[in-house]
Amino acid sequence: MATPHLRSGEMTNLIAPDEQFLMLPAHALFKDTHLEVIHMNLAEGKSLPSHQVNGPITIQCLSGDLQVGLEAGNKTMRADDLLYLAADLPHAMLAVTNASFLVTIVLLKTVAR
Repeated sequence: MATPHLRSGEMTNLIAPDEQFLMLPAHALFKDTHLEVIHMNLAEGKSLPSHQVNGPITIQCLSGDLQVGLEAGNKTMRADDLLYLAADLPHAMLAVTNASFLVTIVLLKTVAR
């Protein structure tokens, strides 16, 4: 069953009990015309391959240690760290320890070619 998106004015708690940490590795908290916020959990040693999105993003580490691989080198994030990435910047992620983080994406309209 998919987790429902938040509606305007609704709240959620981002801290999951340890036993539920990996039951829901990722879900979109909300998505509207110009903005999407995704809550992600990665178990220690798990990774996301290099990818990119067509809008700027932020990654906010909520807990654990997360390594973000960039062309310019790796950045290690810890709880309370925030990383900004410009649109179309390739990045990969590796959980150094169990890590929970928020990804905020500015949704840009794509132009048909």
